[in-house]
Amino acid sequence: MSNTEKESLAINIQIIASIVSIGTIIISVLLLYNQQLELEKKEPILTAKQAQKLSTFNRSLILIIVIIFLIINFILYDISKKEGEDLTPYNLQILASVLTVIASAIALYVVLQERNGKQISDVENPII
Repeated sequence: MSNTEKESLAINIQIIASIVSIGTIIISVLLLYNQQLELEKKEPILTAKQAQKLSTFNRSLILIIVIIFLIINFILYDISKKEGEDLTPYNLQILASVLTVIASAIALYVVLQERNGKQISDVENPII
């Protein structure tokens, strides 16, 4: 597979991952709205158990997405290295992706702790 084909495939994967990430934001907004309804003593859309499961699913999906972006950054780094390009921007992108993976993993861990009965956070964070 040529470098151009690899770059094209990476872009296609990024497009799909970006669309899925929009879905995770929509889920986060739904969870926030559900929490707002609970605070206002109105009938929530989801039960507490459903909200917890959806939050766990959402955080897991976010972690998968950021891992995909990290892998894509490594692929683009490798292509650029073979083509003799300046690697500084790619190194920074990889660093940013690694930090995002760490943040996503921590956010998922928090949700999993809540699942075990430990209430750690009250708000679903739609942005990592």
